[in-house]
Amino acid sequence: MHRIIDWNELWKAVHVSSPGKAEKDRDPAAVWDKRAAAYKRVTRDEKKATEQELAVLDLAAGDTVLDMGAGTGRLAVPIAHTVAHVTALDPSGGMLSVLEERMAAEGRSNFSCVRMRWEDTVIGRDIEPHDVVIAAFSLGFYDLAAALEKLDAAALRAVYLFWHAGEWRSPDEMALYKAVFGEAAAMRKGYPDYIYPVNILHDAGIYPNVRIYHAAWDAVYDSVDEAVETWVAMHSPGLEDVSSVREYFIRTLRRSESGQYVETAVRPTAAVWWTKERI
Repeated sequence: MHRIIDWNELWKAVHVSSPGKAEKDRDPAAVWDKRAAAYKRVTRDEKKATEQELAVLDLAAGDTVLDMGAGTGRLAVPIAHTVAHVTALDPSGGMLSVLEERMAAEGRSNFSCVRMRWEDTVIGRDIEPHDVVIAAFSLGFYDLAAALEKLDAAALRAVYLFWHAGEWRSPDEMALYKAVFGEAAAMRKGYPDYIYPVNILHDAGIYPNVRIYHAAWDAVYDSVDEAVETWVAMHSPGLEDVSSVREYFIRTLRRSESGQYVETAVRPTAAVWWTKERI
């Protein structure tokens, strides 16, 4: 099949334009270890988006599931309640420590953690193939085609990807990024949307299902100050002038009946999945 566009090379070109992505490529564990506590805090209340993703997955009680880029276990922990075994793979020991704490708090022992970069993982040596493989917002690789090929090789039955559709953040969030980092730097922080992995898969002879939906991401804080501190810890540690961040949260947070401050971001999201051919 004649290809006019090499989508993987285009993805690489976008990737190398961002110094932040290069830093994560060199040592993702160092980046995410520093953010583990803030990430745990900011994802604590993301029940709606998590439920939306879980509803897409076709899982059976006897399944083994690999969660690539599992982070603090937003998906891995609830999945462990419904399947035989979950393998959580992540380069960050700090993130996996939080995941282990959450598993213990919910009485789950049917899981294992693998601390590795996906790029360094060898299927059959570091992990065995699993019935189902999941990658939720964890596709930030330089060579996306190689990462997708390995996800496919790791799956016995199905692969599920979750990635943004269109702009990676809402208009209000993008305005905040531009205020903090500047216009050009803010535009380099995100990743190309779902059409890139879909087209890379298509070029590899994999024709996935795609479902576009609006994911609702909630975060609940006790104060505006807590919201500001968490955002800074996640996105710009060491930021001295937090006035634009404070203005953003004063404008966007709403008070709940309990008096807490709730942030809701609704983002167009793509669920991309395919099943393996049985021969």
